[in-house]
Amino acid sequence: MTPDPLAPADSWDRLVSTALVGTARRAVPATPDLPDTPAAEGAEALLDRAALATVRRAAGYTPGTAEPVAPDPGDEPPRIEGAAAHRLALILAQRPELLPEWLALVAATGREVDRANIPALLERGERDSRLRPAVAAAVGARGRWLAGLNERWEYVTAEPLPGDTFVERDWTDGTPSERRRALAALRAIDPDAARALLEAVWDGLGRAEWRRRLLDTFSTGPVPGDAAFLDRVLDDKAANVRGLALSLLTRLPDSAHADRLRGYVREHARLGGRGELVVDDVDAARTDVLRDLALVVPEPPRSGEVFERTWALITHAPLDVWTDLFDTTPGEVFAAADAAREVRLRDALANAVGLQADPEWARAVLGFLGGGLVGQLADTARGREAVHVEALLGVLPAKERCSVALAAARDRSRAKTRDADLAHLAHAVGDPWDRELCELFLDRLGGPAPKQGRSPSAYRSLCDLAAERLPPDHLADLPDDPPRGGAEADAFLRLRELLRFRLDMHKEL
Repeated sequence: MTPDPLAPADSWDRLVSTALVGTARRAVPATPDLPDTPAAEGAEALLDRAALATVRRAAGYTPGTAEPVAPDPGDEPPRIEGAAAHRLALILAQRPELLPEWLALVAATGREVDRANIPALLERGERDSRLRPAVAAAVGARGRWLAGLNERWEYVTAEPLPGDTFVERDWTDGTPSERRRALAALRAIDPDAARALLEAVWDGLGRAEWRRRLLDTFSTGPVPGDAAFLDRVLDDKAANVRGLALSLLTRLPDSAHADRLRGYVREHARLGGRGELVVDDVDAARTDVLRDLALVVPEPPRSGEVFERTWALITHAPLDVWTDLFDTTPGEVFAAADAAREVRLRDALANAVGLQADPEWARAVLGFLGGGLVGQLADTARGREAVHVEALLGVLPAKERCSVALAAARDRSRAKTRDADLAHLAHAVGDPWDRELCELFLDRLGGPAPKQGRSPSAYRSLCDLAAERLPPDHLADLPDDPPRGGAEADAFLRLRELLRFRLDMHKEL
């Protein structure tokens, strides 16, 4: 019986099978997928056809079809070049801590990154989400085009840019990233219309990550009309979505949700016999409170969860409830919290001030702490429970932050304001530093080591901090030679080297 014609893909397997059996016992199979071989029989024909099959297998794959890659966007804004492009490559490879500063400088010039550095910059943004808005602006349309060819860089297409406009096609038919960017563009000009779009599709968004990313477009500025929708989102199944909704509601003190939190505070808070703040524990059975604080009671209960509920209530309740409840000032409320038997009440209240970004309360708390700021910062650095001073300072304008830090430093004598204390204060201030804070740093860095309480590690911390935050033109105000010896001298020389690097970076851009 004649066998069925061989399929082309079967030829190699049939040749191998015949070789194993032997041509004396089985005829050489037909190979319609291979070129004709010379008239030969038996083993010679088998080997000829096996050779042809081997060449074909080694030669590559059968040609297929593919969608052509869309061309790049064409016309582009001016890009950096020359020394500036070379310095970016050095920063990416050796000094990534300077990347935020470099990106800010480029944004101020209205230029974009040179093409050669775009892939490395996109990689850096993929690893550090804090850089993504600046990276998206710096790589421009060319970078977004490249991101379409690599899913790990897709984050770029989701980052809003100045000048973005709402395109309905991107919202209805775009990728999740394109939809987020379209919603952000509409949110910037018509928050109510953007919210209506999101409400219309909310129940159909199956993945929690999609819901969270779209809801995050509200973070640039929640408006009163958002309150009812955000209140509804507090029932979302995903904890991170509920948490985002709660943080947005916390910025709407006139909402019904805020009024409910005020009511819970009035139920639980009072002044004790010594004038100290007392806040009763929030019962786990109070499902109404837990729901409004985006909390779920775990089973079985965990150690410390009782105060977690109290902390959440204090943190998210509008701050005006405390002054209204006790008919007093923010400073006196904080003093009552400081006198509480539960020391964490004070820290929770300070946390609320930082989260709600209330300047009046921040000034009151910082004024109460006074010179104790240094001790609070030291405790934070050691991992101890303490007031989050950095968050409080972040509420104030830059000039005022510097003034508070200087006052705290001067509240102690020079001998007591150690290098470590100054480093903690300056780190909490953030950027930028004003002239007086710079002068204090220059005096400390360029002066001799103290006779008592010398700490080489603290001096190195000062040098590292100044290297990143001191305006680089202050390089000329530092001595050429290290004022201290040993490891401190090495730290000073590194400081000068990095300031010189940053100074050149500024000049190139």
